[in-house]
Amino acid sequence: IELDGRSWWFVDTAGIRRKMHRTTGADYYASIRTQAAIEKAEVALVLIDGSAPLTEQDVRVVQQVIDAGRALVVVTNKWDLVDEERQKEIKNELERELVQVQWAPRINLAARTGWHTNRLARALDAAVEGWTTRIPTGRLNAFMGELQSATPHPVRGGRQPRILFTTQVQTAPPRIVVFTTGFLDAGYRRFIERRLREEFGFIGSPIQIGVRVRDRRRRR
Repeated sequence: IELDGRSWWFVDTAGIRRKMHRTTGADYYASIRTQAAIEKAEVALVLIDGSAPLTEQDVRVVQQVIDAGRALVVVTNKWDLVDEERQKEIKNELERELVQVQWAPRINLAARTGWHTNRLARALDAAVEGWTTRIPTGRLNAFMGELQSATPHPVRGGRQPRILFTTQVQTAPPRIVVFTTGFLDAGYRRFIERRLREEFGFIGSPIQIGVRVRDRRRRR
């Protein structure tokens, strides 16, 4: 497909509407093909039918994209067929059901008329850029040092884990490893991810954060 004068390779997958535990026959094989397509992709466009309520399968496919470490753009189609009341409902559904992917670009469009389809290329570019972002180690450690000084990890069991060193070990998707003196709570890891996004963007991309605890008692 040509968008803004550039060629893009899209792999279309069959829609899956049933709940997963009832998925059989054609729906079952469609789900297998969807997983395979996601794993081969750089960025996934998850298409939502704006004229119908958000489904369990919509949320599941989004989670498949995250688990596969792919960039993500959420597209709501048939915007021309719904009234203002339904448009508000859609926005509320997405905020509630896809709260874990607030970092993903969202586009409302009407494929039938072409309305807002010109926004696809820009969203795809932003997602791929976020997916391939690399932060220099020096800049990343300076940022993490400031973050820890301003908001240290809570004390747990009489101990307070400290961040010793941070490095980005890969892109596509970005994977960041944090070396610490103790395990970091899930809430603190989410806080780190939120602040990383505020500082460096990572638009449209999941971020994988690994924690490695260094036992100083073994050092001589």
